[in-house]
Amino acid sequence: MVAQFPVSIRPALGFGLLLLAVILIEWLIIRQPVFTQKPLLPAAVSFDVLVGLPVLFYLLIARPYRLPVSTVAAAFVAAVALGHWLIPGPQQQYVRWAGQALGAVEVLTFTLTLLNLRRLQRAYQAARPHTPEVAECLTAAFRQVFGRPMVPLVFELMLFYYALLSWRAQPVVSAGSRVFTNYQNSACTAYLGTVALLSVAEMGALHLLLVRWYPLVAGAALVLHLYGLLLLLAHARAVRLLPVQLTADQELVVRVGFFWTVRLPRAALLTAQLLRDTPAPAPGRLNLARPLLTPPNLLLVCASPQPVTGPYGLGRTACELALYVDDAAGLLAALALPPNSAGGPVFGNKP
Repeated sequence: MVAQFPVSIRPALGFGLLLLAVILIEWLIIRQPVFTQKPLLPAAVSFDVLVGLPVLFYLLIARPYRLPVSTVAAAFVAAVALGHWLIPGPQQQYVRWAGQALGAVEVLTFTLTLLNLRRLQRAYQAARPHTPEVAECLTAAFRQVFGRPMVPLVFELMLFYYALLSWRAQPVVSAGSRVFTNYQNSACTAYLGTVALLSVAEMGALHLLLVRWYPLVAGAALVLHLYGLLLLLAHARAVRLLPVQLTADQELVVRVGFFWTVRLPRAALLTAQLLRDTPAPAPGRLNLARPLLTPPNLLLVCASPQPVTGPYGLGRTACELALYVDDAAGLLAALALPPNSAGGPVFGNKP
């Protein structure tokens, strides 16, 4: 199945593309020799950056996502910073005037942000008794305060939570659930650590080459590399804290770090079989063991396509799920599914 973009991120994608287009067009205008000769051109470029971009943000981001007014003020602050970077110094008079108004905007933004943070905190605490998982509590809090689950933002927050704030946290386990880990025998932690160390060595050498001739590129590459290291660290922590569970009400909850999540009612499963090798790619089959850097050892076949939630809320549907758990035989016995008598996957056929 082909990954589908959920409707909730389409406005953000549209705004990102328009933002890049506006910056490119304004940069081309600024590069023209006539830009310094006609006073109307700096005024037009300043208007596009200082007014046009915040308006686009309001229409394509704030309204669809029902964000508070403080986010539009923050977008205006970002537009002023972009104007200082983009427009040459002698033509920055309009940007400087806008900068003088930032004091009042910053006070307003700070006040509104504090109010929304307080509302988010109360909504988070209200959701906490119902679920032990931080991501679900954050999603419920954003839905209550802003009317949207804000899944991409929750994913980013969970990245920083697992990488920096989860070191005293305990595994998330529902009451009465049977737990199946997927990191003890897979060497997932060792593999992720090796990837991180190799990337540090490679990035160090690349940074020394770039910083001499392309300092801006070197800085951007360094930021992306640090983000990647945080992502690896967060994934390694999430794998330990989010095990596979068979809940008391016979629902199989499969989490692969904080990348993939799927909830399968026991009635939705047809068959299961132990695997010795990685199954070949096929339509409707999803390999959930890939983020663990290990081959799967269990194949679950569903009666109908099941939704699987991925990074930033991106979703897929699959009828066959190949996954890895340390005790595959124990999970197979706990599910009490009929074996696959044909010796291979049963795809699309009910018993």
